[in-house]
Amino acid sequence: MDARNGVVIDGMFFDPETILNREIVASVDTLRETFLANKPFPHLVIDNLFPVTLLELMNKEFDQIKHRDWRLYDSEDERKYGSLPGTRFGPATQLYFSTIHSSPFLSFLERLTGIEGLICDPHLTAGGLHDIPSGGRFALHLDFNQHPHTHLANRLVFITYLNRNWQSSWGGQLELWDQDADRCVEKVNPILGRTIVFAQSSNSLHGHPTPVSAPDERPRRSAAAYFYSNGRDDGESDEFHTTIISKPIRATGPAGINERIRYWIPPAFVDMIRYYKRKRHASKW
Repeated sequence: MDARNGVVIDGMFFDPETILNREIVASVDTLRETFLANKPFPHLVIDNLFPVTLLELMNKEFDQIKHRDWRLYDSEDERKYGSLPGTRFGPATQLYFSTIHSSPFLSFLERLTGIEGLICDPHLTAGGLHDIPSGGRFALHLDFNQHPHTHLANRLVFITYLNRNWQSSWGGQLELWDQDADRCVEKVNPILGRTIVFAQSSNSLHGHPTPVSAPDERPRRSAAAYFYSNGRDDGESDEFHTTIISKPIRATGPAGINERIRYWIPPAFVDMIRYYKRKRHASKW
């Protein structure tokens, strides 16, 4: 194989032309039927779309990101680290995002979802890398409906999970809810190599409200990207809204006491403790 046509990362060769699973890409028309038919809203769970070796390298690159390039979201309803727009990623992570932002991949998503004129966000606003620490969660919510700067309509979220041997007992499953029936229809375990793409609308209620509780302070890690269109013709309101929390989380008992104590501690101090705890255990993941 001609190495000039690809890249070598940590001694492993990746050909950008064949980095996507060809069998999955070729079955896009069949997958589209599944995407549109899935409940409670259009979505598709795909395993092994990307090489596991690439995703394992992406997981390692989390610990190379500078502390200042992480934003901590910390409230009763959400606790996670997210990479800031403009973060300098490692080569494996950059290859992943370059692939899903490429013209061929946008065409794949358009055929998969039936949404024409999809637009990527290379700045990865609200996307990028997400690191959910022990105790982290995200209450059931509806995502923002427009890009905060361009005001393009938010149509899809695309998430790939990076967690080797993740057990369902560790929490952190992505839950997809039927708003009308007020029940969870599907839970997605965030295992290494699993990707989910789902439509963004006023019906797309989702979250991972069960806190992460993995051994050795292991975090739940993923890579996320949003895709947009210039307006939409599906009857959705064009009135801008940010993320809407549908079912707030309210800690009770000892957890509630700890939550109240935490707010008396300077956020920078809490942030620093969590950061070094993650660094200490990183070699075990």
